[in-house]
Amino acid sequence: MQAAAGKSMFVRAGTGETLTFMGMDLVWKITSGMSGGAYAVFLQVGPPGTGVPMHIHHHDDENIFVVDGEVLFQLADEKYQAVKGDMLNLPKGRPHGFRITGSNPAQILFTVDLSPTSDYERMFAGLVGLAPTDFEKIKAVCAANNVEFLTPPQLP
Repeated sequence: MQAAAGKSMFVRAGTGETLTFMGMDLVWKITSGMSGGAYAVFLQVGPPGTGVPMHIHHHDDENIFVVDGEVLFQLADEKYQAVKGDMLNLPKGRPHGFRITGSNPAQILFTVDLSPTSDYERMFAGLVGLAPTDFEKIKAVCAANNVEFLTPPQLP
C-alpha cells in the first residue's frame, strides 16, 4: 500500500491499519507518508452515540464524506444532519464536532490537507485507550498536532 510521492496508488477495500479510540474504529487509507506529506485519508466507523467533541484544526483543511449512516455535525453554531452521500468542507480554524445518530453504525471518510508540521498518525495513535470523557488527556495529545479540543458540542 506504500507509494512514493507523486506515484499512483490503489488501496483495496478492507485494507489499512485500524486503530480504535473513543468507541470508534479509524482505518488509514492514505497516510501522510504515502502522499508525500500532502494529505491523509482515513475512514471512521462507529455506532450511534459515538463521535468527536468540538475541536479546531489550526493548520489543516478537512473534507468529510458520509459513506453510510447518519451523522449530526456541528460547525461553530450551525448544525447539519448528514446522511449517506453528504459532504462537508471545513477550512482550518473552524470549530466543529460530530455525533453518529440514527439506529445504525456510520462510516465517515475524512481527507485532511496537511501542513508541514501535521502528524495525524501519531496523534490518533496517542488517542488509543483514552475514554471519550477523558478530555484533558485528549486535549494534550491533540494539541501536539495543532488541534485544539474545546468543550463537547451540545448535541441531542
